[in-house]
This record gives sequence, structure tokens and C-alpha cells, in this order.
Amino acid sequence: MLARDHVVTIARLELSRRWRVVTGNPVQVIALAIAALFLVPVGLGGIVGTYLFGAGIASGDIETPLALVRPGFVYAWLFVAGFGGYRAYATALRPDRLDGYLTTVSHRELLAGFIFAELVLWGVPTVLLAIAGSLLFAAGTGSVLSVPVLFLTVCITLATAITTGFLVSLVVRSAGVRSRLLTRLRSVLVGVLAVGYFGVLFTQSFASVLEPVYRLLAPTPIGWYADLALVGSVPSGSIGRSVGAVLASVAFLLASAAVLPRLAAGVWYADGVHIEHEVEPASSSAAGRLSGILPQPVVGVVATDWKRARRAPITLTFAVYPLFLLFSPIMHAVQTGTIGQGLPIWIVCFGPWIAGALFALNVVGNEGAALPATLLSDAPGRALVAGHAVASVLLVVPVTLVAVVGLGIASPHSMGAVLTLAVSALVLAVAAAPIATGIGALFPRFEAVSVSRSTEAIVPSKLAFTGFSLVVFLVAIPTLAAHSSIVGHAIASAIGPSQAVVRIVGTVASCALSVTVGSFSAAYAVRSVERFHFD
Repeated sequence: MLARDHVVTIARLELSRRWRVVTGNPVQVIALAIAALFLVPVGLGGIVGTYLFGAGIASGDIETPLALVRPGFVYAWLFVAGFGGYRAYATALRPDRLDGYLTTVSHRELLAGFIFAELVLWGVPTVLLAIAGSLLFAAGTGSVLSVPVLFLTVCITLATAITTGFLVSLVVRSAGVRSRLLTRLRSVLVGVLAVGYFGVLFTQSFASVLEPVYRLLAPTPIGWYADLALVGSVPSGSIGRSVGAVLASVAFLLASAAVLPRLAAGVWYADGVHIEHEVEPASSSAAGRLSGILPQPVVGVVATDWKRARRAPITLTFAVYPLFLLFSPIMHAVQTGTIGQGLPIWIVCFGPWIAGALFALNVVGNEGAALPATLLSDAPGRALVAGHAVASVLLVVPVTLVAVVGLGIASPHSMGAVLTLAVSALVLAVAAAPIATGIGALFPRFEAVSVSRSTEAIVPSKLAFTGFSLVVFLVAIPTLAAHSSIVGHAIASAIGPSQAVVRIVGTVASCALSVTVGSFSAAYAVRSVERFHFD
């Protein structure tokens, strides 16, 4: 038996903890305020819409209300189940001090408390909207029966969707803690899901993805919620399907009450799969092949950076933030099927940014607890600066160069422009890492920050991000301006030379600036590491 006081206390503690986390982060407070400014008018508009919809049914203007309501309930159920499942996987099922919880209460009470907290979080606004919407819908249709029926439908939809989200997330986590293969492939699977999500987002193909899911769920009790919501209001609302929706939902919730605690116990009490990372021989590893070219201390830094990236790629997600700025040109290219002149030009700017930010923007802080031992080695400054720079350059430069050349050829740029863009991309991407080392040494960060619910990492400081972004943009300005169809043409018209000459001059200027700034920045980083001392 569950102790009701324990369940309520756990839910209250979880909600208060989340509130402290949100209010303690100004960025999240601003994001919530912006979301509220958007969602409140939408909610009020939806409430008014229920009245208009009910009035349209009563007047006969809406001839097929069931066909309109059924997709709404199915998609709403999918959204709550999907988003609730993600929250359960990432947050609700990974509480702080889990061991302390499990030594004071049972896993059943703990799980019930977390589900109750989610129901309160989702339920309070949903119940308020459901009450207002039910009353207005009943006023529009003129049927008093619509009030309890529509309110019951909304509550059942919310309860089954959240329960489904918890069920799916527990099944996924249970498979993850028991399967060595899934544990090894976790990062790959997350990457595939991320690529799929952004692919759907870029191509605006939500309808083609959701339509098969809707056709699958419409004949099930999830689709019958539409009949339950309209029973007593329209003749087409089936009483049989309405009763079936209620009975199936109750049966599902009762079955889930028995299954969920077992899954939670299997996740929380399991030892989990431990992956033994075998030490690769230097001769067989990618970094080992650099031993004949670079000094061994530099190779060691390169190998360490790549191992960290392979084992915890989520700690490097900050390095791909600039790619979100390419959302609009990429989406335009996908929708139109053509590559504009701007996309390869912006890759010339963003590729070097990623090359510098990936490993080289915090040369001192990246060492963490190993910093004292690193500083005692021979010439640590040169090894750290060169190692982090080489680790970034070898990974990012080839990708940047291929992207610029491929997109440039597919764009309206001439072959001469593609060549100068490729040269700029190559030099800027190689020089960006040395540039980042000096800025990171000037604004280091030593403390770890949360990059996910269960992962902390030492990432570059905000000042380092800002300064590095500004410098990279400044050294890339000559190339960006010279290859712009507007600016480049204006310069050529005002001064006299051809646009090809303008592009060459812009490329040479950017390359010279980046190499000069990179040399001074790397020298400063080496001196900073060599002279570093603990207070």
C-alpha cells in the first residue's frame, strides 16, 4: 500500500526543487516569460474557439464535427505523451539524491510521487482550461451534458498520455541499463534522433510524419476520445465508442499501476552495464599515427581530446550552436531545391568558429583535476596549445572544406569564387584554433557546469565565447564582404577592379589577418600556461 503522505510530500519536494532550479536561472525565467506571453493568448483563443465551435455545431454550419475533433485529440495525446515521456526520461526519473529517496521510501511511493508531480504540473493549467472550455462549449451547443463529458475526456486524455510517456521512458531506460550494445550505441542513437528531428524541422514534413501515426491511432480508444467529447452534443458521437474509451482508459491505467513500479525497480535498483574502455595501442589508433609527425606530448593531448569527445559527445554540444543560425538558409535551400550564394559564404564563417570552439577555447580549464600534473610536465604550454589546436583542425577543417566546395559548386558562384572561398575556409579554419587558445587563456573557466540532467563538464566561459566570436567574425569580414553579391559588386564598381580581383584581395586580407592574430594569440596562450600558478 502506498502512504499518501509520502507520495504528496515527494511530489511537493519535486515541484519546489524544480521551481528553485528555474528561478535560479535567469535565462530560464526569461524563456518561461516569453513562452507565457505566447501561450496565454493561444489558450484564451482556444477557449473562445470552443464556444464558436459549439455554436457552429448547434447552427448546423459545421457538418462533420467528429472529423475535426478526432485529429485534435489524437495529436494532443501524442504531444503530451511525447513531451511527457521526454521529461520523464531526462528529468523526472533521474532525481537528485535518488539513493537517499530509496532508503527512506519504497520505489512505488517514489514513482507515484513523481507521476503526481507531473500530473499537477500539467493538470492545473489543463483543468482550468478544460473547465472554461467545457462551460463555453456547452453554452455554444446548448447541451448541459457537454460540461461533464468534455471535462472527463480532457482529464482522461491527460492521464493516459502522461502514463504512456512514463511507461515508454521506463522501457527505454530499462533496456539501456541492461543491454551492453544499447549502452555503447546510446550516443549514436541520440545523434540519429537529433538528425531526424532537425531533418523534419528543416523540411517542414511534420504532416507526412504524423499522418501515418494518426491513421494508426484513430481507430483505437485514443481516437474514440472524440466520440466521448461530443456524445450528447452531436448525433454522430457514438455511445459505444465513448464507453469503450472510458473502459479502455481505466483498464490501461490499472495495468500501468502494476507494471510501472516493476519497471522503475528494474531501473533504479539495477547495477547497470559497465563498459570497459580498452586502451588502444598507439600504433592502431588515429592519434597514434600522428606520433611520427608530432611530438609525443602533443599527440597525447590530441588523443585525450578525441577520447573525451567519443565517450561524452554531449559535452561538446556548445560548439554546434552557430549552426542554428543556418536554419533559415538551409530550410530555404531544401524547400526551393537550390543553393543560394549566401550559404557557402556563411559556412566559411561558421566552420572556423566550430574549429576554434571545439577543443581550443579553454586550454587551461579543460585539464580539470589533471592540471597540476600537466603543469609539471616538460613545456606544457606548447603541448596543450598545439594539441588542442591540432585536435580541432583535423576534425573540422576537412568537413568545412568539403561543405564549402560542394555548396559553392552547387550555388551560382563562379569557379573562381569557389576557389577563393575554399582558400579562405582552409586558412580561417586552421587559424581559428590558435586564435581560440589565446582568448580561452585570457578568460578561462575551471568549474564544471551542467550540460544535461546527469552530465557536468568544463566548458568555455561566456566571455571567451563572446570574444572569440567577435574576433572570428572580424577576420572573416574581408572574405564575407568580397564574396557578397551586393557588397562585392559595390566595391568593384566604386574602385574599378573586377569582382574577381576584389574576391582575391578579400581572401588575402582575411588569411593574413587570421594568421597574424592566431600567431599572437597562440603565443599568449603558451605564456599563460607556462606562467600559470595556483593561488
